[in-house]
Amino acid sequence: MDDRVFKKWKWIAAGILCITVLVVNDLQGKGHFNLNIKSVVYSSEDLNLMRNVLREVFVTEDDPTIAVSSEAVNNELLSFIAVKPYNNGYLLTFEKTLPIIAIENGLVVYTGHNTYTGKTISVFYENNTTVTYGYVDAFTILPYTSIGKGQTIANKEEPGDLYIQIETNGKRLNLEETIKWMREFVQT
Repeated sequence: MDDRVFKKWKWIAAGILCITVLVVNDLQGKGHFNLNIKSVVYSSEDLNLMRNVLREVFVTEDDPTIAVSSEAVNNELLSFIAVKPYNNGYLLTFEKTLPIIAIENGLVVYTGHNTYTGKTISVFYENNTTVTYGYVDAFTILPYTSIGKGQTIANKEEPGDLYIQIETNGKRLNLEETIKWMREFVQT
């Protein structure tokens, strides 16, 4: 199939999908449907599933990728000086500023202000792990945005506490598992 025709079909399919979601949402709001399309489309797992299906259908890789070794994704995340349990997660205390960096490809599912964790960002990664960072000082990415490994998603611009909560396959990690996870993923 010609590359230009293929690109047109991608845009047509994406347009049809968007229009379908908007029409179903509008009809649901008017009471014509009992299906809550927002709960289907806005959950992180469903968005990731739709993104992966569309990637399989429409992405063609003309150039083969070559794996290379790289520096640690974010060694600074392991430089905390204290840790304590807090609100189903942990507060890591840092003496310096640090960027919050994506550990792999994923989807930002939440950015906003939380009563317990201040400015908060949650990321759903392709390995079925959701990581929530709280008490960040600045977001660098919007919600429902795909991210790549090594991309800065937020910044901790002042020394102090950073909240972290890690959930893998629906299970919240305890302190020992959280530290083990951090060592495994921030050094890969």
